[in-house]
Amino acid sequence: MTRYVFAYDLESEICVTAASKIVDIHRSYDVPATFFVLGKVIESHGKDLKRILGDDGLFDIQSHTYSHRLFKDSKMHGPGIGKRQLRKEVLLGKRLVEDLFGSECIGVRSGCGFYRGLQGEMEKLEVIWECGIRFISTDLRGPDDSIPSGLQQAYWYDVEGFPQLLELPGHGWHDNVLKRTEPMLCLTWPPVMSWGIPSSPPRTPEEEAAVQKVWMEKATSLDLDYLSLVYHPHSIYHMSTDCRTIRLLIEAVRELGMQTTTYAGLYEYYSSRRDSVPGRGSWSWKGGC
Repeated sequence: MTRYVFAYDLESEICVTAASKIVDIHRSYDVPATFFVLGKVIESHGKDLKRILGDDGLFDIQSHTYSHRLFKDSKMHGPGIGKRQLRKEVLLGKRLVEDLFGSECIGVRSGCGFYRGLQGEMEKLEVIWECGIRFISTDLRGPDDSIPSGLQQAYWYDVEGFPQLLELPGHGWHDNVLKRTEPMLCLTWPPVMSWGIPSSPPRTPEEEAAVQKVWMEKATSLDLDYLSLVYHPHSIYHMSTDCRTIRLLIEAVRELGMQTTTYAGLYEYYSSRRDSVPGRGSWSWKGGC
């Protein structure tokens, strides 16, 4: 059965405002979620985040780096940082999560993301591992770092020498890109998807949920382990201040019979089944299925 992971990249003051409404929706359905929180937002709005996210165990809090700097070069967004800056981004972001929420932070999602994640980046993976991170979410783009991403599944960085460091990709549209009025990123690159691309950006939560449900249906038809679309609270809030997109997505997940979990839950699941999860050498970009 395909699991669905609700995950949010929390990057700004508006994200904090939106998170309050998103959290209320999740609690009303008793559905868990992961929040990847930017360190700088913790510095500026830590008390609000602590109040909103609470300590009831429904929400998994991980790091979205300290300041959203790129882990490596991106064809879409420019040059990445070196090892020294990477250590600061990872270690400071992790410590701020731990200090505020009082629980260990073992995961980090990079800013923007990359095609094939950090495959081949041995030195940078070493820095991340030394910082105490045990799973990363950096495989978030299609070929040439385009959007949408595919449906690639979890893998270990065994080829690079870190067989216990897990990559947990995010999938499909980054919601802030999906809703842009200018030409969508995927259309500026050679077509790589045969499905899941709307003819125009959605204008209502209902239209957005309909687009995203296509990805849910595809993932379940392929019997994938999990699906996690990339969402930003600020983008959800700008579409509709009641954030009802999330209510619609939760109802779609339930309609399709998908279980829900968190990124920490995925890490525990794959760690307990280490021998059955592909290593990096078995990576496959499931985009044109």
